[in-house]
Amino acid sequence: MSVPQLTPSPDAVAALRRHPDFSRAMRSSAEGAVAIYRTNRLLNLLLSDRARALFTHVALYLHFGGRDPGLTVGAMKDLCVELGLCSRGRCEALLALMRAGGLLMAAPNPDRRKRLLAPTEKLLALHRVRWARQFEAMRCLFPEAADYLAAVNDPAFVSAFATALGRRFVAGLRVLDNAPDLEPFAERNAGVVILFSLTLAGREGDTFPPAEPVQLSINALAKTFSVSRKHVLSLLRDAEDKSLLVRGGAANNEVTLSPRGREALEKMLATMFLYLARCADEALGACTGSAEPSLQTATAG
Repeated sequence: MSVPQLTPSPDAVAALRRHPDFSRAMRSSAEGAVAIYRTNRLLNLLLSDRARALFTHVALYLHFGGRDPGLTVGAMKDLCVELGLCSRGRCEALLALMRAGGLLMAAPNPDRRKRLLAPTEKLLALHRVRWARQFEAMRCLFPEAADYLAAVNDPAFVSAFATALGRRFVAGLRVLDNAPDLEPFAERNAGVVILFSLTLAGREGDTFPPAEPVQLSINALAKTFSVSRKHVLSLLRDAEDKSLLVRGGAANNEVTLSPRGREALEKMLATMFLYLARCADEALGACTGSAEPSLQTATAG
Protein backbone atom coordinates (compact mmCIF):
# COMPACT_ATOMS: atom_id res chain seq x y z
CA MET A 1 0.00 0.00 0.00
CA SER A 2 1.39 3.39 -0.91
CA VAL A 3 1.80 6.00 1.78
CA PRO A 4 0.13 9.38 1.14
CA GLN A 5 1.78 12.67 1.98
CA LEU A 6 3.56 11.91 5.21
CA THR A 7 3.82 14.95 7.45
CA PRO A 8 0.62 16.99 7.82
CA SER A 9 0.93 20.19 5.84
CA PRO A 10 1.53 23.59 7.46
CA ASP A 11 -1.96 24.62 6.32
CA ALA A 12 -3.55 21.61 8.04
CA VAL A 13 -1.56 22.29 11.21
CA ALA A 14 -2.53 25.96 11.17
CA ALA A 15 -6.20 25.12 10.67
CA LEU A 16 -6.21 22.74 13.63
CA ARG A 17 -4.48 25.32 15.83
CA ARG A 18 -7.36 27.70 15.09
CA HIS A 19 -9.94 25.19 16.32
CA PRO A 20 -11.75 26.69 19.35
CA ASP A 21 -11.10 23.56 21.42
CA PHE A 22 -7.47 23.08 20.45
CA SER A 23 -6.15 24.48 23.72
CA ARG A 24 -8.34 22.07 25.70
CA ALA A 25 -7.13 19.13 23.61
CA MET A 26 -3.49 20.12 24.17
CA ARG A 27 -3.94 20.32 27.91
CA SER A 28 -5.60 16.90 28.03
CA SER A 29 -2.84 15.40 25.89
CA ALA A 30 -0.12 16.87 28.09
CA GLU A 31 -1.82 15.61 31.27
CA GLY A 32 -2.02 12.13 29.79
CA ALA A 33 1.62 12.11 28.71
CA VAL A 34 2.84 13.14 32.16
CA ALA A 35 0.67 10.53 33.90
CA ILE A 36 1.72 7.69 31.60
CA TYR A 37 5.42 8.59 31.74
CA ARG A 38 5.62 7.37 35.31
CA THR A 39 4.50 3.86 34.31
CA ASN A 40 7.52 3.28 32.05
CA ARG A 41 10.40 3.79 34.47
CA LEU A 42 12.64 1.15 32.90
CA LEU A 43 12.60 2.64 29.41
CA ASN A 44 12.60 6.17 30.83
CA LEU A 45 16.07 5.64 32.28
CA LEU A 46 17.57 4.20 29.11
CA LEU A 47 16.22 6.24 26.20
CA SER A 48 15.55 9.84 25.21
CA ASP A 49 11.91 10.89 24.99
CA ARG A 50 11.90 10.51 21.20
CA ALA A 51 13.53 7.08 21.18
CA ARG A 52 11.43 5.80 24.09
CA ALA A 53 8.21 6.86 22.43
CA LEU A 54 9.17 5.14 19.19
CA PHE A 55 11.11 2.02 20.25
CA THR A 56 8.10 -0.07 21.21
CA HIS A 57 6.10 1.27 18.25
CA VAL A 58 8.84 -0.02 15.96
CA ALA A 59 8.62 -3.41 17.68
CA LEU A 60 4.85 -3.51 17.16
CA TYR A 61 5.29 -2.53 13.52
CA LEU A 62 7.71 -5.41 12.92
CA HIS A 63 5.31 -7.79 14.67
CA PHE A 64 2.05 -6.69 13.02
CA GLY A 65 3.19 -5.11 9.77
CA GLY A 66 4.02 -8.19 7.77
CA ARG A 67 7.60 -7.05 7.25
CA ASP A 68 9.99 -9.97 6.76
CA PRO A 69 11.43 -11.49 8.92
CA GLY A 70 9.05 -10.14 11.57
CA LEU A 71 10.02 -9.11 15.09
CA THR A 72 13.45 -10.60 15.68
CA VAL A 73 16.45 -9.20 17.53
CA GLY A 74 18.33 -8.81 14.27
CA ALA A 75 15.48 -7.05 12.45
CA MET A 76 14.92 -4.73 15.40
CA LYS A 77 18.61 -3.82 15.60
CA ASP A 78 18.77 -3.14 11.86
CA LEU A 79 15.69 -0.92 11.88
CA CYS A 80 16.68 1.00 15.04
CA VAL A 81 20.07 1.82 13.50
CA GLU A 82 18.45 2.75 10.18
CA LEU A 83 16.05 5.12 11.95
CA GLY A 84 18.68 6.53 14.32
CA LEU A 85 16.81 5.46 17.46
CA CYS A 86 19.69 3.74 19.23
CA SER A 87 22.79 1.62 18.67
CA ARG A 88 22.66 -2.11 17.98
CA GLY A 89 24.07 -2.87 21.42
CA ARG A 90 21.56 -0.63 23.18
CA CYS A 91 18.74 -2.18 21.17
CA GLU A 92 19.73 -5.71 22.13
CA ALA A 93 19.99 -4.72 25.79
CA LEU A 94 16.56 -3.06 25.70
CA LEU A 95 14.96 -6.10 24.11
CA ALA A 96 16.45 -8.31 26.82
CA LEU A 97 15.14 -5.98 29.53
CA MET A 98 11.71 -5.90 27.91
CA ARG A 99 11.62 -9.69 27.94
CA ALA A 100 12.68 -9.74 31.57
CA GLY A 101 10.01 -7.15 32.36
CA GLY A 102 7.26 -9.18 30.73
CA LEU A 103 6.75 -6.86 27.74
CA LEU A 104 8.07 -9.25 25.07
CA MET A 105 8.09 -13.02 24.84
CA ALA A 106 9.44 -15.72 22.55
CA ALA A 107 6.96 -16.61 19.82
CA PRO A 108 6.53 -20.12 18.44
CA ASN A 109 7.94 -20.52 14.94
CA PRO A 110 8.34 -23.69 12.84
CA ASP A 111 11.57 -22.24 11.42
CA ARG A 112 13.97 -22.66 14.34
CA ARG A 113 16.57 -20.54 12.56
CA LYS A 114 14.35 -17.48 13.04
CA ARG A 115 13.75 -16.64 16.69
CA LEU A 116 10.64 -14.55 16.71
CA LEU A 117 9.55 -12.28 19.52
CA ALA A 118 6.00 -11.11 20.20
CA PRO A 119 4.44 -8.39 22.35
CA THR A 120 2.81 -9.61 25.52
CA GLU A 121 -0.62 -8.53 26.70
CA LYS A 122 1.17 -6.30 29.21
CA LEU A 123 2.86 -4.30 26.42
CA LEU A 124 -0.30 -4.14 24.33
CA ALA A 125 -2.26 -2.90 27.34
CA LEU A 126 0.26 -0.10 27.89
CA HIS A 127 -0.22 1.03 24.30
CA ARG A 128 -3.99 0.80 24.44
CA VAL A 129 -3.99 3.06 27.50
CA ARG A 130 -1.61 5.52 25.83
CA TRP A 131 -3.61 5.64 22.62
CA ALA A 132 -6.90 5.92 24.48
CA ARG A 133 -5.65 8.95 26.41
CA GLN A 134 -4.76 10.69 23.16
CA PHE A 135 -8.01 9.71 21.44
CA GLU A 136 -9.91 11.08 24.44
CA ALA A 137 -7.98 14.36 24.15
CA MET A 138 -8.80 14.50 20.42
CA ARG A 139 -12.56 14.04 20.80
CA CYS A 140 -13.18 17.77 20.88
CA LEU A 141 -11.27 18.18 17.61
CA PHE A 142 -12.27 15.14 15.55
CA PRO A 143 -15.79 13.66 15.81
CA GLU A 144 -14.31 10.37 14.56
CA ALA A 145 -12.15 10.13 17.70
CA ALA A 146 -15.12 8.59 19.52
CA ASP A 147 -14.91 5.71 17.03
CA TYR A 148 -11.15 5.41 17.57
CA LEU A 149 -11.71 5.23 21.30
CA ALA A 150 -14.42 2.58 20.94
CA ALA A 151 -12.12 0.45 18.76
CA VAL A 152 -8.96 0.65 20.83
CA ASN A 153 -9.58 -2.72 22.51
CA ASP A 154 -10.27 -4.49 19.21
CA PRO A 155 -7.23 -6.66 18.31
CA ALA A 156 -7.83 -6.05 14.59
CA PHE A 157 -7.76 -2.29 15.13
CA VAL A 158 -4.63 -2.50 17.31
CA SER A 159 -2.84 -4.47 14.61
CA ALA A 160 -3.89 -2.14 11.78
CA PHE A 161 -3.23 1.02 13.79
CA ALA A 162 0.25 -0.09 14.90
CA THR A 163 1.03 -0.98 11.29
CA ALA A 164 -0.16 2.40 9.98
CA LEU A 165 1.84 4.30 12.62
CA GLY A 166 4.98 2.32 11.91
CA ARG A 167 4.74 2.44 8.14
CA ARG A 168 4.54 6.22 8.09
CA PHE A 169 7.37 6.61 10.58
CA VAL A 170 9.66 4.21 8.69
CA ALA A 171 8.81 6.08 5.48
CA GLY A 172 10.00 9.34 7.02
CA LEU A 173 7.22 11.06 8.98
CA ARG A 174 8.49 12.92 12.04
CA VAL A 175 6.19 14.76 14.44
CA LEU A 176 8.89 17.39 14.96
CA ASP A 177 9.12 18.22 11.25
CA ASN A 178 6.71 21.09 11.94
CA ALA A 179 8.34 21.99 15.28
CA PRO A 180 12.13 21.47 15.00
CA ASP A 181 12.78 23.93 17.84
CA LEU A 182 11.63 21.26 20.32
CA GLU A 183 14.55 18.94 19.55
CA PRO A 184 16.29 19.94 22.85
CA PHE A 185 13.36 18.45 24.74
CA ALA A 186 12.74 15.38 22.57
CA GLU A 187 16.37 14.28 22.58
CA ARG A 188 16.65 14.25 26.39
CA ASN A 189 15.32 11.88 29.01
CA ALA A 190 12.10 13.37 30.41
CA GLY A 191 12.53 16.46 28.24
CA VAL A 192 9.05 16.56 26.77
CA VAL A 193 7.27 15.72 30.02
CA ILE A 194 9.24 18.41 31.84
CA LEU A 195 8.03 20.86 29.20
CA PHE A 196 4.48 19.60 29.63
CA SER A 197 4.76 19.92 33.40
CA LEU A 198 5.79 23.54 33.05
CA THR A 199 2.86 24.27 30.75
CA LEU A 200 0.45 22.55 33.14
CA ALA A 201 1.69 24.77 35.97
CA GLY A 202 0.07 27.82 34.40
CA ARG A 203 -2.18 29.99 36.52
CA GLU A 204 -5.95 29.56 36.38
CA GLY A 205 -7.38 31.77 33.68
CA ASP A 206 -4.18 31.85 31.62
CA THR A 207 -4.04 30.44 28.11
CA PHE A 208 -2.62 27.01 27.30
CA PRO A 209 0.27 26.94 26.74
CA PRO A 210 0.55 29.67 29.38
CA ALA A 211 1.71 33.14 28.37
CA GLU A 212 2.35 34.27 31.95
CA PRO A 213 5.27 33.10 34.15
CA VAL A 214 4.89 29.73 35.89
CA GLN A 215 6.55 28.61 39.09
CA LEU A 216 9.68 26.52 38.65
CA SER A 217 11.18 24.04 41.11
CA ILE A 218 14.28 22.27 39.82
CA ASN A 219 14.19 19.86 42.77
CA ALA A 220 10.53 18.95 42.21
CA LEU A 221 11.01 18.30 38.49
CA ALA A 222 14.10 16.19 39.12
CA LYS A 223 12.33 14.11 41.78
CA THR A 224 9.11 13.72 39.82
CA PHE A 225 10.83 12.43 36.69
CA SER A 226 13.75 10.61 38.32
CA VAL A 227 16.48 12.71 36.74
CA SER A 228 19.23 14.85 38.25
CA ARG A 229 19.02 18.56 39.02
CA LYS A 230 21.92 19.01 36.60
CA HIS A 231 19.89 17.33 33.87
CA VAL A 232 16.92 19.66 34.41
CA LEU A 233 19.15 22.75 34.51
CA SER A 234 20.97 21.74 31.33
CA LEU A 235 17.67 21.19 29.55
CA LEU A 236 16.31 24.58 30.62
CA ARG A 237 19.52 26.38 29.64
CA ASP A 238 19.52 24.82 26.19
CA ALA A 239 15.86 25.75 25.73
CA GLU A 240 16.62 29.30 26.85
CA ASP A 241 19.53 29.50 24.40
CA LYS A 242 17.07 28.59 21.63
CA SER A 243 14.67 31.34 22.81
CA LEU A 244 11.96 28.85 23.76
CA LEU A 245 11.64 30.13 27.32
CA VAL A 246 13.01 32.72 29.75
CA ARG A 247 13.90 32.08 33.36
CA GLY A 248 13.25 34.82 35.87
CA GLY A 249 11.88 35.69 39.29
CA ALA A 250 13.69 36.81 42.41
CA ALA A 251 15.40 33.42 42.84
CA ASN A 252 15.25 32.31 39.21
CA ASN A 253 12.20 30.30 40.23
CA GLU A 254 9.93 31.22 37.31
CA VAL A 255 9.79 30.25 33.67
CA THR A 256 8.00 32.10 30.91
CA LEU A 257 7.41 30.31 27.63
CA SER A 258 8.28 32.58 24.73
CA PRO A 259 5.90 33.05 21.78
CA ARG A 260 8.33 30.90 19.82
CA GLY A 261 8.16 28.14 22.44
CA ARG A 262 4.35 28.21 22.62
CA GLU A 263 4.07 28.13 18.85
CA ALA A 264 6.45 25.15 18.62
CA LEU A 265 4.46 23.24 21.23
CA GLU A 266 1.20 23.91 19.40
CA LYS A 267 2.67 22.80 16.08
CA MET A 268 4.08 19.60 17.57
CA LEU A 269 0.77 18.59 19.16
CA ALA A 270 -1.28 19.56 16.09
CA THR A 271 1.01 17.43 13.93
CA MET A 272 0.70 14.53 16.35
CA PHE A 273 -3.11 14.75 16.47
CA LEU A 274 -3.33 14.76 12.66
CA TYR A 275 -0.90 11.85 12.41
CA LEU A 276 -2.87 9.78 14.91
CA ALA A 277 -6.18 10.62 13.23
CA ARG A 278 -4.92 9.61 9.80
CA CYS A 279 -3.59 6.29 11.08
CA ALA A 280 -6.72 5.59 13.12
CA ASP A 281 -8.94 6.29 10.10
CA GLU A 282 -6.85 3.88 8.05
CA ALA A 283 -7.08 1.24 10.78
CA LEU A 284 -10.86 1.61 11.02
CA GLY A 285 -11.09 1.30 7.26
CA ALA A 286 -9.04 -1.89 7.36
CA CYS A 287 -11.32 -3.30 10.06
CA THR A 288 -14.56 -2.43 8.23
CA GLY A 289 -13.32 -3.04 4.69
CA SER A 290 -13.77 0.61 3.75
CA ALA A 291 -11.00 2.31 1.77
CA GLU A 292 -12.52 5.76 2.23
CA PRO A 293 -10.93 8.02 4.87
CA SER A 294 -13.11 10.34 6.88
CA LEU A 295 -13.76 13.76 5.40
CA GLN A 296 -12.03 15.41 8.37
CA THR A 297 -8.72 13.60 7.94
CA ALA A 298 -8.90 13.27 4.17
CA THR A 299 -8.60 17.05 3.95
CA ALA A 300 -6.16 17.41 6.85
CA GLY A 301 -2.96 16.79 4.90
